[in-house]
Amino acid sequence: MSFQKIRMFLCCVLLVCLSGLPGCGNSGPVLVSVEGTVTLDGKPIGGASVLFQPPAGGRPAVAQTDSQGQFKLAKETGAHVGINRVAITKEISPEKPVSNEEDEEGSSDFELATPAKYASPQLSGLTVDVQPGMKPVSLEMSSD
Repeated sequence: MSFQKIRMFLCCVLLVCLSGLPGCGNSGPVLVSVEGTVTLDGKPIGGASVLFQPPAGGRPAVAQTDSQGQFKLAKETGAHVGINRVAITKEISPEKPVSNEEDEEGSSDFELATPAKYASPQLSGLTVDVQPGMKPVSLEMSSD
């Protein structure tokens, strides 16, 4: 074989090998900024955690509501494009401090200010179809 043919063969082998490698481009999931308002019985709820759970077990996105019940997920930490199930929780601050003795026992007692069903993305009944350029969403909870 001539040197040119060997060089051409090696270049082809190199190209085939490189084509199987993952690229350095944006091959991860598409994340989108999402903003909106959370209400409970028609009233904004501040200090609540809002969790967007994407399909297929992707990384969830979480935001906190402000005093007007508004939240915003930045694009870098945003929600996956597609239908996301949503969970919303707000814990009630304990009126009495927890003693060290209870801490050692691994006590995880806490009380929710939001209805329990909204703590699970599977049970809340709240979904958002996350798309680029979407308008703010309204997430409404009911005490019923």
